[in-house]
Amino acid sequence: MLILTHGKWGTELIEAAEMVCGSLKNIFAFPLMPDQSLIEYVEPIEEILRNAPEGSIILVDLFGGTTSNIAALLSSKYNILAVTGLNIAMLITASEVRGKYGREEIWEKLLNSSINNYKNLTELLRNNLT
Repeated sequence: MLILTHGKWGTELIEAAEMVCGSLKNIFAFPLMPDQSLIEYVEPIEEILRNAPEGSIILVDLFGGTTSNIAALLSSKYNILAVTGLNIAMLITASEVRGKYGREEIWEKLLNSSINNYKNLTELLRNNLT
């Protein structure tokens, strides 16, 4: 699994997920830094993808940003699943389901984990107190 983010957020997110669920294996973070050229950014990603199993997953931070554009391009070249909207729930779920399900099932599980973690805490608290 590859994590593509603007800056070092992906590396920190992996560390945070490991605090919740323990060590995560075979996850590679690729922080896009302001001084990097696109070639410098893409080359190490492709190096991993050339040897990655079919159906590997790329999770990216922002739809329409450089990271998602690169993931989209790579998904046309390699047999991978590329998903935007990265959050900790998505990362943990992806770690749990990869290799167990097909592309469509993984997508559904990632989508559901993200949706189920969006809560209006203020409203929940307000409803439970009244």
